[in-house]
Amino acid sequence: MSKSKRTFLALGAWLSVMALQAQTMTLGECIKMGIERNLQLSNQRIDIQKGETQIRQSRALLLPQVNGSLQVIDYVKDPVQVSNSTMIDMDFPDNPQWGRVRTMQYSSQAMLQAQMPLYNQSIIAAIDAAKTVKQLYTLAYDKAVETLTVQIAKVYFAAQSCKEQTLLLDEDVKRMTELANIAKAMLTQGVILETDYSRISINITNLETMRAQYQMVCDQQLNTLRFLLDLDAEDPIDVERMETNLRPVPNLGLSGNLPDQQLLDAQLLLTHKQIRLTRAGYLPSLGLFGQTGYMGYQEEFGDFFKKFDNRQFGMAAIGVQLSIPIYDASQRRLKTRQYKYDSEKLRNNRQLLNASIMKDYANATLQLTQNEKIFTTQSQNRQQAQSVYNLTTRRYKEGVASMTELLQDDMRLISSEQDMVNAHLQYNLALIDFLRLENNLEALK
Repeated sequence: MSKSKRTFLALGAWLSVMALQAQTMTLGECIKMGIERNLQLSNQRIDIQKGETQIRQSRALLLPQVNGSLQVIDYVKDPVQVSNSTMIDMDFPDNPQWGRVRTMQYSSQAMLQAQMPLYNQSIIAAIDAAKTVKQLYTLAYDKAVETLTVQIAKVYFAAQSCKEQTLLLDEDVKRMTELANIAKAMLTQGVILETDYSRISINITNLETMRAQYQMVCDQQLNTLRFLLDLDAEDPIDVERMETNLRPVPNLGLSGNLPDQQLLDAQLLLTHKQIRLTRAGYLPSLGLFGQTGYMGYQEEFGDFFKKFDNRQFGMAAIGVQLSIPIYDASQRRLKTRQYKYDSEKLRNNRQLLNASIMKDYANATLQLTQNEKIFTTQSQNRQQAQSVYNLTTRRYKEGVASMTELLQDDMRLISSEQDMVNAHLQYNLALIDFLRLENNLEALK
């Protein structure tokens, strides 16, 4: 094989490895990608577009409406028109004479009609209600963004925790493997018993099993993260390592303008707009209309094509129409009453939501403070366990401490490491809820 060919193959192999290498993403990058790609948010954006279209549709009712029609009639029975003598140059005689006039069998009509509202409160109220519906869609999108951000952050922190546990167990396995090599040499020299070496081997096997379990959970969390980001299952991604210190708390205070609160306020506003729209049906409406076209009569159907010009009569008219609603069998009144019931329920729900949010914020504050203390305690325990293990290891190498003591101190160190990582995770999860109630999830990025 030539040198250039070997170089080409090596380059191809290197590119393949780089392509399969997982991309490490920050939490901010995951949230940004999720907002851009998540299909549920895509549906919410479609709803916003629907709301905008609904506004345009309502506004279109204020524009002139033009319709065309073409009609051809075949009177199966001879049509007859009846008139009296007043129609034949006689001014209102005492005994009018009635006469019948036979019309032609076929008639045609081509019309162009136009109408435009001059005053219609129902259309104006419908436009106003459509604007509120679009606002609801926008607020629903904001709520969906908040929900997705919380989901991504929780999955991301959980994946970070599993990854950290896996890396710590890697170090534990490496430490135990080095100790096993020392113990094997000591066993060969007859310094220790075979039982001591077996204990170390068993401990390594347990650590490797534990590591495989954490790796499986980490892979599951990454699969969930791919789903939230709308990535393919084969896309290699990874999360950053867990930070050494806790994330700071901005502590802006409880927000009074959360997406849930805004949604209820918008729904309450919509019920008021619907009441206004319903009541607008009681008001008169004024419209302008006009029409123009031709009407034709023929004795034979084929004459439409032979005698078209001299049998067609043009007409045109314009007018103003006033529509006055008189009686609707209490439909509008009952519909208004239903909207009032809905409005009352929404006001009650708003009060319940405010009380629930205040309760959740107080609990989140307590939980965050408690988790911070637990993490501090677990970090100190981990440092102490590391110091004790280092001391026992030195004493074991000097022949003072037993293998049992060393393995016990090793398990205490591993347990303290797991407790510290878990405490860090619980703090991060509590921080998410705390930031959500402060309407400050941007701090996660």
